[in-house]
Amino acid sequence: MKKKDLHDIFIEELQNRGIKKADLVYLISDILKLEKESAYRRLAGKVNFSVREMGILAKALNISLDSLLYQDLGLQWVPVILGLPSAYQSMDPLYDLLDSNIEKVREIGLDEESETGNVYHALPLECYVHSPILMKFVFFKWGSYFVQSEEFSDFASWEPPGRLLKIVEKFYDIYNFQKGFYVWDNALIWNISIEIHNFHKMRIISTQEKDEIKNELKEFLVKLEMFLNGTYTPEFALPPDYKFYVSAMNLGFTTGYFTSEKQSLALFKTNFSFSMSTDTSGNFKKMQEWVRSFCKLSTLLSEGGRIERRLFFNKQHKIIDEVLK
Repeated sequence: MKKKDLHDIFIEELQNRGIKKADLVYLISDILKLEKESAYRRLAGKVNFSVREMGILAKALNISLDSLLYQDLGLQWVPVILGLPSAYQSMDPLYDLLDSNIEKVREIGLDEESETGNVYHALPLECYVHSPILMKFVFFKWGSYFVQSEEFSDFASWEPPGRLLKIVEKFYDIYNFQKGFYVWDNALIWNISIEIHNFHKMRIISTQEKDEIKNELKEFLVKLEMFLNGTYTPEFALPPDYKFYVSAMNLGFTTGYFTSEKQSLALFKTNFSFSMSTDTSGNFKKMQEWVRSFCKLSTLLSEGGRIERRLFFNKQHKIIDEVLK
C-alpha cells in the first residue's frame, strides 16, 4: 500500500472540514483566485497544489501543516505564538485578542449541545470581572510586563480604559454552554499572591492597595466555596452540568476548549506563549481529549467531598495570608 504523503493528507484534511464538495471547490477557487475547474482538479488530486497554494489555504482555513506532517507519530502539533516582554506600545493587542476570543466563544455557546472544558493556572476573567481592584491589578500586571509605557509604573494613577470595560460587559452572557468543567492548578492562588507581593515589594502598589486586592481575592474564594456548597449563585453564568476540579500537581499553563456540533475552538497559553485551533476535525478532538485527561490527575470538589473542599479553601486562605501579610 502506498504511504500517504503530506499532499495526500492535506487533500483529506480539506475534504474533512465538513464543507460540501461544491462549496469547498468554490471556497478554494475564491481563496486561490483560480477557475472552478482548476480548483476541482486540485481537490480531486488530478493536479497537485503548489507549496505556495497549500500555504495560502492553510493560513486561510486554520490548518496546521506541521500537525498533518507529524500526525502519524501520535503528536498534537500546534503553532505557538511567543510573546516578548515589553514588546507592545499599548494594551490594544490584548484587547483585540480578548474581543476576538469572546466573540468566538459566544457564537459556540449559542449552539445546542455546546460544551467547554478548561485548565487554569491563572484566574480566568469570569472570576474577577466583579472584583474591580483585582481586575485592575490583573490587567495592570499584563501592561507592566508587555507594554513599553511609563503609565504602568504607578498602579494608583492607572485607570482601566473604556475599551476594557466594554469587553468585560460582553463577557457576562457568553457562557451558555450545557456542559463544562474547570481544572484549577493547585498553585493558582499562590501564583497570584506572589505577583501581588512582588508589585508591593517594588512599591508599584501601596500597602492599602495590596490589602484591597487581597480582600477581594479572599472574598472571591468565599463565594466560590459557597457556590460549590450550593449556598450561593455566582454573578457569571455556568453550565447546568458543571464540574470543578483541583489538580494534584503544578501545571503552569492554561488550556481549554469550546465546542458544539457546528464549530470548535481550542486554546493553549502560558504567561508568554499562545496557540489557538479552530479545527473541527481530528486535530481538535485530540486537543479536547488532552484537556479532558487532566481531570484524571485532579480531585473533584464540586460533588460531595465537603471536608475536602473545606481543607482546600482553608489552605488557599492561609496561602494568601502568609504571602500578603
